[in-house]
Amino acid sequence: MINRLVWLRFLFVLLGSLSGFTLAAAQAPPPEDDNQFWSEVQLIKALDKKHDLLIIGVLRTGQELRRPVDERIGAGLAFKPNKYLTLMPTYLYLNQQPFPGRRISEHRLIMNITGKASLGKFLFTDRNLIERRARHDSRDFTVYRNRLQIDHPAKIGSFVFKPFVADEVFYSTQQGTAGRQGWFRNRISAGIIKQFGERFNAEFFYLRQNDGVLRPGDVHAVGTLVRVFL
Repeated sequence: MINRLVWLRFLFVLLGSLSGFTLAAAQAPPPEDDNQFWSEVQLIKALDKKHDLLIIGVLRTGQELRRPVDERIGAGLAFKPNKYLTLMPTYLYLNQQPFPGRRISEHRLIMNITGKASLGKFLFTDRNLIERRARHDSRDFTVYRNRLQIDHPAKIGSFVFKPFVADEVFYSTQQGTAGRQGWFRNRISAGIIKQFGERFNAEFFYLRQNDGVLRPGDVHAVGTLVRVFL
């Protein structure tokens, strides 16, 4: 009888310890930073000289490169009234798992307004995105993003490429615990653009994100953007 009571007491202590460990893990604060790998593929079909159809797929691996944290799929229709301006309404569906216990499903309706200008061999590209974001667990809100990129052709031996630097800022109308109205995020990136024949080019880049609101907000990412022209 005494042995049985001892074993029962030991079992209760063990179960209590495991429950406390599980509760502490569930209540652990979300990480403030992360190391990630970003990959994006765009399939581009020219409909005529002034209209392109784009199919977009994105996969981002995070949580210290251990698992997918962001999957996106969508499409856009680009209107090119001249060589300096592109207008592209776009739809994206996102499924995100930024950290254990947090999942976000989101629809985005986007207006992309991109202008280009050159100074000598420098090309300046200014992209403006107005995104209406609809989530299942919160009110809809709008995000404005402005990204300025500068690139210049270069050559090392027979290797021809374009190095670039870019900076992007974010403004949100979201309010509450899940977000904050105002300017909340900055991304700076650098990399190269390489043309592989007439129907294929790719970008290889490093990106640093700073965000004091969302979690994880501070991100180091390396990534690729592949464009295939059908």
